[in-house]
Amino acid sequence: MSDLDVALKDAERLCKRQKACSAKTHRILSNLLQDLCTTRDLVRTYADPGDARRAVEALHERFEGQGPEDELSHQTKDLHSSISKLGKALDKAFVPDVCKAARDIEFDQPTLNKVIAEHLFRVGRFEVGETFIREANIPGGEALRDSFRGMHQILQQILLHNLDPALQWVDQNRKALELSNKGFASGAFEFQLHQLQFLHCLSTQGALAAVGYARTHFLPFHATQMPGIQRLMGCLCYTKRPLPQAYRQLMGPDQWDAAAREFARQCCSLLGQAYESPLLVVVSAGSLALPTLLKLAGVMAGQVQDLAHCEQLPVDLELGREFVFSSIFACPVLRDQSSPSNPPMMLPCGHALCAASIDRIAKSRSQTFKCPYCPAETNKAACKRLTFPEEL
Repeated sequence: MSDLDVALKDAERLCKRQKACSAKTHRILSNLLQDLCTTRDLVRTYADPGDARRAVEALHERFEGQGPEDELSHQTKDLHSSISKLGKALDKAFVPDVCKAARDIEFDQPTLNKVIAEHLFRVGRFEVGETFIREANIPGGEALRDSFRGMHQILQQILLHNLDPALQWVDQNRKALELSNKGFASGAFEFQLHQLQFLHCLSTQGALAAVGYARTHFLPFHATQMPGIQRLMGCLCYTKRPLPQAYRQLMGPDQWDAAAREFARQCCSLLGQAYESPLLVVVSAGSLALPTLLKLAGVMAGQVQDLAHCEQLPVDLELGREFVFSSIFACPVLRDQSSPSNPPMMLPCGHALCAASIDRIAKSRSQTFKCPYCPAETNKAACKRLTFPEEL
């Protein structure tokens, strides 16, 4: 079990103990209050001061017999012990000084400020973003704000089951969407919106209104979306009986979320922005790389070396396929990024090197050499250039 898992278990136990302590404290105090109120009412009925004094003394004896102070103290002590244990687990699970993993490189502060502003507007924090662009003096910040504000206004309408603004946006930006080559050529996104509107009409206005909508809007998609149109027409057969599983998925509430996500993707494409926030991606990637960097910094410190002044990291950082965004090849031998003058080459064994590495290993076109990663032998003539999809 990792240190973080231990901290989570301790936090769970602390929550349970806090609830139990709160409930028991409430019960003890309620009993004390009830005894006090009962004794007060009795004292008011006594004419003899001695009877009143004896009632108060009896109450005092009951308090001493029950020991509420000791019981409350014991409960609080156990709670504070659990809090202290959780604090130690958190200190062990998290490194307090992450600056050890920082490298001594210059930041392009204006670009970083723009990325932060883009993230704030992208997630809809317009008030914070406006304050930031004003204080950071970011040029063109207002235009960036306005473009994302329009996107969020339409997103809100989609989540409110109003697709008219999104369809108007598609019509206004049709040529730009086709030029962006993001899958709009087949009208898939526009048909997705019309499909959702058809189903909304079917569920709220009935089959007649849905058929009218289909006749008005589905004609341009007959050539490319006929299977989808036929499936939608099948929904008309189940207006008065339960939908089968295959059709139930079309009517699910997650379809509105999917339409909102696809609209945001298309809108970000036209704005020249990545669908995922660059700032969020960097922070996520950094959180994955941070444990390795901290461990590396500790090892290098033991060898009287400083990670902060390394021009290149001495180890590879595996971040996972979700952080691979483009077909960029870095030679595993020379550690250089491929370029048109130094393209990646595929060896017959399946491993890939850059052309410069092969030139160093093989002194001539016909001379054989061993692959650096397996015992297979080959020559330069047998190596083939790798071509990435965007280069086609």
